[in-house]
Amino acid sequence: MKTLASAVTLLIASSLSTFAADLSARYTKAPPPAAIYSWTGGYFGGNVGYAWGSSNLGTTLDQTSSWQLEGFPFQNQFVAISNNRLNPSGVVGGLQAGYNWQTGPSVFGIEADINGSGLNKRLIVTGPNPPTTRTFNESIRNDWFMTLRGRAGYAVDTTLFYVTGGLAVGNVKGSWDLTSANGYAKTASFDQTRAGWTVGAGVEHAFAPNWTVKAEYLYTDLGSINYTSTYVPGSTFAPPGFNYRENLSQDLTFHTVRIGVNYKLGGPVVARY
Repeated sequence: MKTLASAVTLLIASSLSTFAADLSARYTKAPPPAAIYSWTGGYFGGNVGYAWGSSNLGTTLDQTSSWQLEGFPFQNQFVAISNNRLNPSGVVGGLQAGYNWQTGPSVFGIEADINGSGLNKRLIVTGPNPPTTRTFNESIRNDWFMTLRGRAGYAVDTTLFYVTGGLAVGNVKGSWDLTSANGYAKTASFDQTRAGWTVGAGVEHAFAPNWTVKAEYLYTDLGSINYTSTYVPGSTFAPPGFNYRENLSQDLTFHTVRIGVNYKLGGPVVARY
């Protein structure tokens, strides 16, 4: 009888222990929610990269000037030597700042940047243009540009894929100089601030709570500029009553690839429930 009582007591104790363990496991405090990165907020940073592009220089001869006295074969040869495509390139770099809004995985933002630019090219072309030889010295240059762009992207936690586009403003400098063996010398140049457009895409990654790194591509078009040549002072081929006028046009488009680092203002994470 005593043995039976001991067995019953042991069984009850074992059952109570199992029930308590199960109750403890069932009501264990849930772990804290995992944190995810939030792209919402302002940021600022810097960038450096490389740009390359093209500038088409076109020449038309004013037929109300002394060019009307010349034969078309001669005119066509002159234009063919003068018309050229320049391919400028150079290092670029600058500062940017912006603000993002995130809703779910979608991220929308606005960004402005200002950049110094070494984009430039000079081309010297010499060609026979009977009855003499002519040399054209042509150039294109961009010293700075800035953009104001919208951004739309898709976030995968700490990585953001985005497209971007908007306004571009920059300076454009161009020149066209002609020297001829017969003393005919002309010059033309411009230095203007131009407004155009830009479009591109990029990827940005948060590598620390408040720091991100990005790689970006932009295509920029600053439009076309028209200007007119004039005689070089002292030119020996400018007899009284003669006035040869060349009308010139030059555009500038370029590609930019760059990397940048941003510092994000405010808290970098929100809770996931």
